[in-house]
Amino acid sequence: MKLSDLVNQVVQDVPEAPLLSIREMLSRMARELCTEADAWVQRGEPVVVAANTDYPEVVASQGEPLRIVSLTLDGRERVQGDGFQQPAPSVIEFDRKPKESLIYGRLACRPLYGEMPPEEVVSRWSEVIADGARWRLLLLPQPWRDPELATYYQKRFLAGVADARQYSRLGHARGGARVKARRLI
Repeated sequence: MKLSDLVNQVVQDVPEAPLLSIREMLSRMARELCTEADAWVQRGEPVVVAANTDYPEVVASQGEPLRIVSLTLDGRERVQGDGFQQPAPSVIEFDRKPKESLIYGRLACRPLYGEMPPEEVVSRWSEVIADGARWRLLLLPQPWRDPELATYYQKRFLAGVADARQYSRLGHARGGARVKARRLI
């Protein structure tokens, strides 16, 4: 799904809004989705450069780095707290200096201001991004303002963010966090 398709979806619910405002709101809500839910995770690319120096750096091939999901250190996949810490988005501290200069892993990213995430992220979470844009547009102090409808789209956006967060943590697993109680004998 492309940005123009998303604009066409949103313009049906907020027809008086200028197209430029809709585009800007869509990119803003895509950035917020990626920030809150780790919807965009880069895999199979170098995450840390100059790891064996005193100033290692977290880099993203596209977008802006947020959080390291995991790194491959000494042939093992490790998460934060197991050999490294990430005090800031582009800063990393290792417990022991690695031997490699480039370290691969999984890195959660978000798009730069005014840009959209990759096509696969947009197509998967297009409805959530569109709901967020509708929510924000309907709250603007303009003739199309509708706070009640904005509340509806806000709830849908927040539910979509929760789904995206669960998906990023659990992968393709389905189901909730509820457990069926054991039968009392």
